Amino acid sequence: MAFRARPEHELNSLSDDELIEYIREARAAGALGAGRVALQILVFGHWDIVAARLRMKLPAHAVEDTTGDVIASAIASRFSGQSVGEFKSWLNTILRRKVVDFYRERERTIATEPLAGEREDQPPIQPVSPDDAGYVETQLVIESVLAELREDHRRVVEIVVMQARSAEEACAQVVGMTPDNAYQIVRRFRKRLREALEGDNG
Repeated sequence: MAFRARPEHELNSLSDDELIEYIREARAAGALGAGRVALQILVFGHWDIVAARLRMKLPAHAVEDTTGDVIASAIASRFSGQSVGEFKSWLNTILRRKVVDFYRERERTIATEPLAGEREDQPPIQPVSPDDAGYVETQLVIESVLAELREDHRRVVEIVVMQARSAEEACAQVVGMTPDNAYQIVRRFRKRLREALEGDNG
């Protein structure tokens, strides 16, 4: 069957799997423009989760610009279009590199574990539209993991993770807390969050 380029309103209604299949068919037919439009729709559909992950890694003022950089790089780079898993891994690799670049430019050290397929945290916010189902689900998992923590540990996570501040600043606000303890609390939270999110989406 000959390849048929679809209009954007049709592409917007496709699932990730369907978009990837369409991209593969477009490239096989040499319809690179059609494939690029589908790729743009696929990537922009993941904008919210990219921003949510970056909120765990970067200062608040850098999130929007870096999200745009990740999306732009994803659209501009080559993607073979074989599976959703490959797409997510590829997008995650771009995200990780952008975070590393951000801190390298500022000669700062990243205090988090590598992004290897995990879903990361975000501050509690309201979704921008009823269509942000995945965004809401991610937020609910985050809130449930926070609820498992006792009050002082939760406050440490809010300061260090949500507000992107130092462990020393957390210690100044949480009585009896030491930097070593704060780092351990944050590390355990991130590990537990990753497990919860992977379990929720596995």
